[in-house]
Amino acid sequence: MAYGNKVKFHYDVPAYIKQQLAEAAKKLNITATELLSKTIEEEYDRIKAEQQKSSN
Repeated sequence: MAYGNKVKFHYDVPAYIKQQLAEAAKKLNITATELLSKTIEEEYDRIKAEQQKSSN
């Protein structure tokens, strides 16, 4: 489902990962979903930058 420029993915996350996300998010005062989204976006940016660097 698309929400504006965001895409919502439906997937199963193992329970221990959910717990880790919840604990880390609580420390940052954000939701686990926000933390997961932020982590995915940062990893995507890192990989894109790495690909650009290796292609130059």
